Amino acid sequence: AAAKIICESGGITAFTGAGISVESGIPDFRSEGGLWSRYDPAIYCDYDRFQTEPELFWRMARTLIMETHQNQGGDIHKALETGEFLSAKPNSAHVALTDLQNLGLLRAVVTQNIDGLHQLAGTRKVIEVHGNCVTCTCTCCNAELPVSEALSQWVVFAA
Repeated sequence: AAAKIICESGGITAFTGAGISVESGIPDFRSEGGLWSRYDPAIYCDYDRFQTEPELFWRMARTLIMETHQNQGGDIHKALETGEFLSAKPNSAHVALTDLQNLGLLRAVVTQNIDGLHQLAGTRKVIEVHGNCVTCTCTCCNAELPVSEALSQWVVFAA
């Protein structure tokens, strides 16, 4: 019944959140033990606070990237020495959405996720509600840099 509705719809839009990327090794934010149980988003993700205390956000971001790296089988100490962090790969759910798009059934994906896995799976029309973790933008001069630039700074402060 669902397949028939999708086929006859003229095109659907998928809305995704953290749950779609858990299978890829990205920690869930809201579950017990998730990021929000350790980092209050009202503090760590508040833009006004970020402007005065950016280290709070980066502390949380560092935890997320390190946990993802470990979930991919990476060694934290080696990553801090080299500045090379393993990232997640798209899973079957990401690929299924791309397949739907290639069949002309999916118009777009609207996601809360910042992981870029929909694009890595090949989905062309992705609307990222919260941005992504591919680039960083300087809040003073608006320069846009690859996130690897921020990660390389962690190597300097690894000790």
